[in-house]
Amino acid sequence: MMTIRVAKRTDIQAINRLNTQTLQHEYPLKEAEERLTYILSSPTNQLFVKESHDQVVGYIQLSEYICTYGPVLMNVLGLAVDEAFQHQGIGKELLKHSEQWAKEQGAQGLRLNSGIERTEAHRFYRHVGYKEIKKQINFRKLF
Repeated sequence: MMTIRVAKRTDIQAINRLNTQTLQHEYPLKEAEERLTYILSSPTNQLFVKESHDQVVGYIQLSEYICTYGPVLMNVLGLAVDEAFQHQGIGKELLKHSEQWAKEQGAQGLRLNSGIERTEAHRFYRHVGYKEIKKQINFRKLF
């Protein structure tokens, strides 16, 4: 049986594995656990997992996106499904669940960024009703 639920701290190893396996984001487990603890305690962030027989097979992370030039949205910061479970509707279910949660929080929609090389993900997002609105280059400066 598959269910969607709010993540727990004990899910961090599975989430970290999905980050590495499907998103190519390697990050130290201890630091990832600290981030998850913060996310779970924050009223403007949420992380849902999809379980199959008590195994986390996918997740979606959301954060409030609020600015002075547009509607309040929820930002999809991560959506990952185990490679063995892809093409079974899990990503779509996680997005639909998140859309409903975002509505309940008063958001007017979801937004996300996707790497230019992730063409299969782009096809998926278009298929589930998301529109490409612009091309961007992301910058970052770590301290």
